[in-house]
Amino acid sequence: MTYHVTITRCQSYDPDAVRSAVTASLEPLGGIGKFVGKGQRVLVKPNLLASRAPEAAVTTHPTVVQAVVEEVQRAGGVAVIGDSPGGRNVSSSYERLLKRTGMMGVVEATGCEWVSFDDSVVDVQAPDAKSFKRFTVGKAVTDADRIIVLPKLKTHQLTYYTGAVKIVYGYIPGLLKAEYHLHTGTDAETFSDLLLDLHGALPPTLAIMDAVVGMDGQGPSNGNPRDIGLILASENCHALDLVACSIIGFDPMAVPTVRKAGERGVGPRDLGEVLVSGEPIGNVRVRDFAKPRTMILARIPPSLVHAIGYLFGTRPSIRRGKCISCGKCAEGCPPKAIRYTKGEIPSIRYRHCIRCYCCQELCPQGAVEVSYPWIRRMVG
Repeated sequence: MTYHVTITRCQSYDPDAVRSAVTASLEPLGGIGKFVGKGQRVLVKPNLLASRAPEAAVTTHPTVVQAVVEEVQRAGGVAVIGDSPGGRNVSSSYERLLKRTGMMGVVEATGCEWVSFDDSVVDVQAPDAKSFKRFTVGKAVTDADRIIVLPKLKTHQLTYYTGAVKIVYGYIPGLLKAEYHLHTGTDAETFSDLLLDLHGALPPTLAIMDAVVGMDGQGPSNGNPRDIGLILASENCHALDLVACSIIGFDPMAVPTVRKAGERGVGPRDLGEVLVSGEPIGNVRVRDFAKPRTMILARIPPSLVHAIGYLFGTRPSIRRGKCISCGKCAEGCPPKAIRYTKGEIPSIRYRHCIRCYCCQELCPQGAVEVSYPWIRRMVG
């Protein structure tokens, strides 16, 4: 089977440039009309990881979201923007997030709807899944006739890279994410199986990636914004992720979601199975895209990772000078490994920590960093 991915240059978030790039990225795939019919309810799901301004490169940029919403509307579809960030979400906090990330501006400019996946939930069966046979997701996801995901190209501490497959974890309401993390523990392989099972149960119709400015290093929230200058699109999330990893210089087979998709036969095993339209990969490669520190464990068997992790593995740590004692890290910690007293700096009990790095993702100040334990620093 041949998979199709498009690569289109887009050097800035100028609205006209983004609209042009989004339209151009869809043309080789058949245009938006191939994916959206008149009157269909279309969930447009960006990456809204945290309440951060667009220039932080943590979330999908609003100009990309608006360009896609306008495409959906031109095709006669009813566009709905929705997501569920990690942690506790209430109406007021979610609305503040929509404003901070620029999504509310998209709603006002286009007249589209917005939803929170935390408002109402349903259970979804995954009969073809390898590991996880049932998921609790936002009802807004199952209410949609079509799903268009808009991932941001970033690194990730647990899965090493976050893109078109990882974004579906947002289907699961905020606090419930912690329960699934407890099931997978420190194992990136098991967590990737969860992501693939969830993706298989509710596969997106289309993926359009914001790679105009990505994030390298200690992503998905504390890395460095990186100019990449691209919009990528595909019907197949796995193929898009393989191409994106190739562009930033990552070995796709070191990224468990990409490798396992190929093993399951739902995605390509290498670039030879992918038809690339638009810019050739060789013309747009980023040569010095910084990997997350945790990626050193990518080729080590999970059993060994668990055995040596306490002495040699990376771990989250709290930077006292940046911490504002808000307690969000403790609130969202799946194993409750973080002790917190109001007004004080939280402390991490590493014997209970499962290295899911949710604390880093949820910290609004970037005060949680991934560090090496003392013995690994001593041996270099």
